[in-house]
Amino acid sequence: MSLRTQVSYYVLAVSNERSPTHIPKIMNRAFKVGEQYRDTGSYRNSEDQFLRWIRGSLNSGIKNTGGIRDLGTDRSDTPAALILVSNDKGVSQHDDPWEDTLAVNSGYISYWGDAKADNPYGESKQNQKIKEAFDRKASGRREEVPPVLVFRKPQSGAVEFCGLCVPDHLEIRSYQGESGAQIPNYLFHFSILNTHSVPVSWLHDRVRTNSSENAPEVWKQWVRSGEIKQWPTGELLDSVGGTIRRYEQTEVAVSDTFRTETFERYEQACTLTGIQEEALLDLAHVLPRSQRPELAEHPENVFVLNSLHHRAFDAALFTVDSEYRIRTSPSFEPAHPFLRETITEKEGEPIVFPPEVQVRPGFLEELNAGLSWL
Repeated sequence: MSLRTQVSYYVLAVSNERSPTHIPKIMNRAFKVGEQYRDTGSYRNSEDQFLRWIRGSLNSGIKNTGGIRDLGTDRSDTPAALILVSNDKGVSQHDDPWEDTLAVNSGYISYWGDAKADNPYGESKQNQKIKEAFDRKASGRREEVPPVLVFRKPQSGAVEFCGLCVPDHLEIRSYQGESGAQIPNYLFHFSILNTHSVPVSWLHDRVRTNSSENAPEVWKQWVRSGEIKQWPTGELLDSVGGTIRRYEQTEVAVSDTFRTETFERYEQACTLTGIQEEALLDLAHVLPRSQRPELAEHPENVFVLNSLHHRAFDAALFTVDSEYRIRTSPSFEPAHPFLRETITEKEGEPIVFPPEVQVRPGFLEELNAGLSWL
């Protein structure tokens, strides 16, 4: 069904609905995966099928601003739902360096947070709302996690529903802005639940009473047990049971030859700790290969770290400045003594590289330009 045909059908259905307080028919609506809906930018417009449906007879709905929109409630600071909108290329009015992965047919979505040079990822209020949902899921408080509805914007004036999602995991990555500075941002990974439609009435119930009576059964199952039946096959993805998740994502690979040569130059040892167990060692990139694939095998863009310190480095908990001194984020206060001894207590101390090893200072400067705390 074309967008024009579908929109015409819904306009006939709501043409007599003039006020958001007199729209009982909207309560019977549902967002369906793969279908497009009219987005006029105003819930007052009787032809609107996005903002108007979500607001319904509520006193407030979601704002027509940005990609991350929360449906609030007077009962709690926790949103009743999170509505994420991903702009296709050429649709947004603003330049967006973050390209989301909307792998609907594979059952997962990767969504970049709200971060700019003047709005650090850790201070963004919209980012915090999503991160809190991930924190609640991680601590087992699934009943406190708001449902996440993801839409894409294929063209101006329309949105397409991508599915009802639950948090999977998050990471922090950087992107080079127009000024050349590295801008860190959250990358949120979601699983799409195996339901074709999401009733609008459920969103309204969550605002008013936090009721899940009208929720899709797969959502209720996830809240109860943490088990995920993933769209579109309904296959059970239970991380506790060790089910393999088949996520497809393009990655810039590093050759075995380059990895071996780098490990040899670094004398098979972690640069920070001296750990030499090969199975625990990683090839760490200064400028991420996902953003700078041309530097994936540049010998001056890599060094060797153990897996734990590699993860801390990629999360920007510490860095190395252009004079090769260890610099630590002020917010990083590790409880474990090993991390304190090898990172925070070495603040300002220089790293000693093996002979004939060089990390390009310019690469370090480019990385650190995007760190708000440095």
